[in-house]
Amino acid sequence: MKIVFVETEDDEQPFFVRSLEGHEVEFVDSIDEVPPDAGIVSVFVNSPINAAFLRRHPGLKLVTTRSSTVDHLDLAAATRRGVVLTNVPDYGAATVAEHTFALILGVARKLRHCLQSGGRGRGAAERLRGMELRGKTLGVVGSGRVGLQVIRIAQGFGMDCLAFDVHPDEPMAKRLGFDYVTLDALLRRADIITLHVPLTGRTRRLLNAARLAKCKPGVILINTARGALVDIDALLDGLNSGQIGGVGLDVLEDEEGFDDDSAGRIGAQIVQKIHSMSTPGGDPARREERLRELRSIMRNRQLLGHDNVFFTPHVGFNSVEAIERINLGTVENIRGFIAGTLRREAVVGA
Repeated sequence: MKIVFVETEDDEQPFFVRSLEGHEVEFVDSIDEVPPDAGIVSVFVNSPINAAFLRRHPGLKLVTTRSSTVDHLDLAAATRRGVVLTNVPDYGAATVAEHTFALILGVARKLRHCLQSGGRGRGAAERLRGMELRGKTLGVVGSGRVGLQVIRIAQGFGMDCLAFDVHPDEPMAKRLGFDYVTLDALLRRADIITLHVPLTGRTRRLLNAARLAKCKPGVILINTARGALVDIDALLDGLNSGQIGGVGLDVLEDEEGFDDDSAGRIGAQIVQKIHSMSTPGGDPARREERLRELRSIMRNRQLLGHDNVFFTPHVGFNSVEAIERINLGTVENIRGFIAGTLRREAVVGA
């Protein structure tokens, strides 16, 4: 069977080849390069699996994502086609939770300002003055594996913890010593808010202008989950007004903004979009789409350039241990599918 991996790193590929010996294994950089005769495809979160992709690959039987996140997979379209979708549901709770605290500390101790500072000088100490975490209230939105690990770490810093979840685990709250509250109560009471929920129709723009206005003035917002959980326009307004004191981001709704040369990359994208919009005779619908893309690029540039934003380029999952678990889980999913012994907990929508 032809097995195609999308978006892998060079050092991962030998492991997949060895582990899937006897099968034709191929590696491509983008979802558009997947050959039409692929039987199994393994993707990462930047590769959408939709109805159009499934039509172009009539022999496809399994799509396995190397992530716990599945919002890039069209379950309804896959179900209609009889294509099985799998993920790696539990690989990096500790990794993502630890990175969450890297961002919290980065914002609280003004590490971006510190790294950009040319020296101590007059007034530098005041500009670089951070805040303690001890005694502060952390609001955790989503108390799954990652959220609970964040709470454990926060308690080590002497923080008080509140959580919001549509399915609260009260026995765990009692055991760990935190309180479940409504989302509005969490927003009003938390000094720092961190997001750990999946992206769905209900959670898209979960933090919009109305909800951000309910937060404490100067609140710190952390997002290592999905970029579209937050309304970026409302976020920028909050930063500019001071309602939001700082933001720690590992994700963006459009992650083309994360690049080794993000400013140059975004500038090039802007020029390209303007050029394509000015081409005569174009499709009006496509032109409108390009306009939306251009606006998204500009907002990303504004956000990442803001003094009070501390960001990392979607690396919260990226530890040696987590990648090993992702790759092992992916191989287990592929082998299990071929052998007819696929684990139910790995099947999306099961």
